[in-house]
Amino acid sequence: MTTVAEIAEEVAKSVDATRLRELGKHKSKTVRIAVAQNQRADDETIERLLADGDEVVRLASARNLADRPSLQLAVAKSAEKWMRAVLARTFVRQDHRSLPYEVQAVLSKDPFAESREGVAETTNYLDLFEALLHDGDPKVRAWCAANPRISRVQMEELVNDRTWGVRAFTANVGLRFPDDEQLMRLAQDRSANVRWAVIFRPGRPREALELIAEDPDELNRRHARSALVRGSESDQIEASARDDRQRASDVAPFLPAPT
Repeated sequence: MTTVAEIAEEVAKSVDATRLRELGKHKSKTVRIAVAQNQRADDETIERLLADGDEVVRLASARNLADRPSLQLAVAKSAEKWMRAVLARTFVRQDHRSLPYEVQAVLSKDPFAESREGVAETTNYLDLFEALLHDGDPKVRAWCAANPRISRVQMEELVNDRTWGVRAFTANVGLRFPDDEQLMRLAQDRSANVRWAVIFRPGRPREALELIAEDPDELNRRHARSALVRGSESDQIEASARDDRQRASDVAPFLPAPT
């Protein structure tokens, strides 16, 4: 007798859309999840799984929409907030791909903040990005820092944001920006939490650590001094990984909204 695990393994390797369509109706959630994750499953199968009775199956299907434009807008308008949020992050770290403008436009106005955060990080359209850069939710504004297309001028708005959490997140996740000059100012930020974030940002200028080594906050002082003493071996490893994401020269600029 074939076990569920064996069927799921078959699904993972299958390239037969007809067989995947059949197994997408399997009584086992494990098998249906495996089908939902298989990029060879046809749109009809994924569409059915997007309406599956199990949320995990539905979310697995929502993660398999990169090459299914006919399904993306329907999910963006669906009643399921986590499916919308998953869709919004479809092309995270895939800077030369993006959801269609009409899909991004819907998600950028989603009442669920996690969806707007995903668009903030991934959008390639200037009008959508500028709107999210001024979003009323600090978490949404903060995720703008992770968009590789952000300019220094746009980053400056985040460096000066009224909410310390945005400034701290900006110090931590920004790619090409914040640059050294901006980091030096963040190292003197009025919030100890922002100064703390600068300590642990790979590639921050040594002068920033030297400033924080005299910080009024004892914990900041101790960790900044420790970072100065121990050298940069671990930081170099982190910085190398960060360099992989500092792709500014390879990232296309923001596009205007389609007319």
